[in-house]
Amino acid sequence: MWNGLFDGHADLGNDTPVKAILKLAIPSMGLFVFNSLLHLVDTIFVSWLGEFPMAAMSFTGPVNQCVFAMLECVAGGSAALMGRSLGRGDLSAARHIARSALALLYVFCLISTPLILPGVSNAVFASIGAREAGGPLLLRLCWLYNLWVPVMLPFMGFTYVANTVFRAQGDTLTPFKAIALANTINIVLDPLFIFTFGWGISGAAIATWISRIASSLYLIRCMQKNSNITVSPWLFPREQLTAYWKNILWIGVPVALTTASIALGMGSVNKILSTFGHRAVASWMLGLRVEELAFNFVNGINSALVPYIAFNYGKRDPGRMLSGFKAAYFLAFTLMCSMGAVIYCYPWLFLDLFRPLPEIEAMAARAIRASVPAYPFGALVPLACGFFVGTGYSIFGTITQLMRSVVFRVSAAWVFATYFDLSIIWWFQSFAAFCGSFVAIFFFLFVYRRIRRIFAQSAAL
Repeated sequence: MWNGLFDGHADLGNDTPVKAILKLAIPSMGLFVFNSLLHLVDTIFVSWLGEFPMAAMSFTGPVNQCVFAMLECVAGGSAALMGRSLGRGDLSAARHIARSALALLYVFCLISTPLILPGVSNAVFASIGAREAGGPLLLRLCWLYNLWVPVMLPFMGFTYVANTVFRAQGDTLTPFKAIALANTINIVLDPLFIFTFGWGISGAAIATWISRIASSLYLIRCMQKNSNITVSPWLFPREQLTAYWKNILWIGVPVALTTASIALGMGSVNKILSTFGHRAVASWMLGLRVEELAFNFVNGINSALVPYIAFNYGKRDPGRMLSGFKAAYFLAFTLMCSMGAVIYCYPWLFLDLFRPLPEIEAMAARAIRASVPAYPFGALVPLACGFFVGTGYSIFGTITQLMRSVVFRVSAAWVFATYFDLSIIWWFQSFAAFCGSFVAIFFFLFVYRRIRRIFAQSAAL
């Protein structure tokens, strides 16, 4: 029954829900962990440069998350559409959707180009508190790191679409191999560019850019050899490239807003914490990096859940959809309890990688320990969002994440910062996760019941 559990390939329509989710989730979790390591490795090496470069990375995080939201928009919309097409057995439509998605993504990549200009960059980062926390020096470091993001985006965009193509076909192993290659290159180049060549914080961004190019080339080769859906980075053939833009955006825009709401929440919290100084902001960033490691396992499960839900939505099988969601949450709950226990008891195992000052390390440890109790509940939000994307009701994921990341998180951070000191303020994370989980459950039940009713009415006709 469990043969091939680790090969990253699943029969989305016939494998048992638990087996299908596991087969897709194991490489997907590795993909997200390795993708996080790209940023983690950058953070580790940059933190060795000092506390100001570390604070600069914290401020660039929300801005880049808004930029990456555009990629999530296209990837999320095309994943749902391709999954449904394959569920109906329409391979031709799935191929057309993939090319249309890449064309749309290239257009979106142009939006971040103004950030190359120092004046635009300074205005953006000053608006979220960088000038208040560290003055002109911090603004310049933000620009030096973020300068390479617009150059990197087309390559990242191609990997997003290519990964979506493989996942839609039940293959999560190939995207994992691509990100593992990128990580290997980034780990080698980071210290070389940052310290040996003396490029500082810009060296970290350049190393990541080169690693993304290598990942793109690997995915091109794999699509030509092992995929029923191929996408040329040069968009050949070019007929009707805009045909699916409306459908992709209908599902994808709420996905992008979901990611952007996370960035908005992070940026708002940065601004609140900046009143305590740049060390508080740096501590928050370190806590997020450690938390990101844990939640990457949930993101990997979510990445497996979307094609599974979309495929079985195309087959009009709500029973398999519900069973798959339950299997995904059971796996996420188990992992988050285990990871949370380790992180809570031994936060210094992770924080010491960054070589922080004792004051920053102590604050970051408090932030982590205040967040851990809500880990199992916080896992509900991304999984519910994955269910909404797979069924085409992604707007409910946007509302859920907006409530958690902006309404609950920012308001709690403001209240705690106003009435308590830094030893207490970090509990705003757990408060937001608990409240967000209840919103996620409410909308999940609403959407699932609606789907069952629609399918039943359709079958009666």
